[in-house]
Amino acid sequence: MMKKLVVISGMLVFFASCGKDVPVGDVSDISSSSIIVGDIEWKEVTELVSSDPKKVNSKAVADIQFTNGGRCTGFLISDDVLMTNEHCIGSASDVVGMKVYMKHEKGVRKSRWEEINCGVFMGNDAALDIALVKCSGSPGAQYGKVELDQSEVVDGSDIYVVHQNCDYYSDFDCDWSKKVSEGKVVGIEEDVFYDADTLGGSSGSPVFSDDNHKVVAIHHAGYGGGWTGRGIKNAGVPMSKIVPFLEANYPEVFATEDDSDDTDVPAPAPVEDNNDSFEDAEFMSSKNAEDAEIKEDDEDFYKAFVSKGQVMNFKIEFKHKEGDLDFKVYRKSGNRYVTVKSKVSATDNESVSLKASTTGYYYFKVYGYRGAQNKYKVSFSK
Repeated sequence: MMKKLVVISGMLVFFASCGKDVPVGDVSDISSSSIIVGDIEWKEVTELVSSDPKKVNSKAVADIQFTNGGRCTGFLISDDVLMTNEHCIGSASDVVGMKVYMKHEKGVRKSRWEEINCGVFMGNDAALDIALVKCSGSPGAQYGKVELDQSEVVDGSDIYVVHQNCDYYSDFDCDWSKKVSEGKVVGIEEDVFYDADTLGGSSGSPVFSDDNHKVVAIHHAGYGGGWTGRGIKNAGVPMSKIVPFLEANYPEVFATEDDSDDTDVPAPAPVEDNNDSFEDAEFMSSKNAEDAEIKEDDEDFYKAFVSKGQVMNFKIEFKHKEGDLDFKVYRKSGNRYVTVKSKVSATDNESVSLKASTTGYYYFKVYGYRGAQNKYKVSFSK
């Protein structure tokens, strides 16, 4: 079902790329579909030879179907984690009854679409338009998993999108079998823009570099066109934004077999005094609660990746009478670090709760007031 349009920049129209119908958790005020640019130039994955990297990567792409008749596309980023758009899976309720098929391809009858069970909602982020669900077993070991590339996308570079779709504007009852759409990057702003063909139902598709065949963005929208599914460009959120968010909030996604072997793992050691600059800032996650120390002429730096609108909580615990410690909060703007908040007091413990104004890294500098020295415990949550 089409939803209402949002007009931006005069006649330019933006479409979120969900299917004919969308889950309850979808962003209902901006959605319709992504678009076909010019003539349809996608091809069935079954037309590719087995050794083609596009064919190999396509095996990790899934057809996601919801109980309300809506659909999206997703892809395996680890042995047991599937990624799609937040506007597809807005909450845990959208996962209830959800079907995930790994082999919905041309010529394959439905009984052989190879369903996997991805029934555990891990979380999502509206600013990045991503959602993660956990799957039973290790489907990534069977079908393969994509590799994420957080390097900056180059304007004019070749890309391709693997997605589940068909031209239902021309034939409403067509089969949305797995397709490959090739194209070029046609612009880079907050999103990456490209001219590869998609339609509603392509939401959550991986956008691959045609150079290294790694995922450089997640498809989520289209621009232009009217009610025929044709327009001027499609858009994806770059992995340069998404990967740091995953590392900060879902580090288990990047765990390897070596991380879970029987080798003894030492207990976390106190923070070493090597985080003495913005460049060497210690990475923080919600699991951090570490002992540290400010020594003579010392400053300790920490950083955390926070999405726009999220509330970050930073705290240092110490005994004021043994040495007065303070801290400042910064965000990076270009090549500068801009002060967001200074915390100066005469209490034993100091903390701050701030709502992020932009998505990105925030930095925290702990220091001794007038050269004070002291031990402290640092913690962070969001």
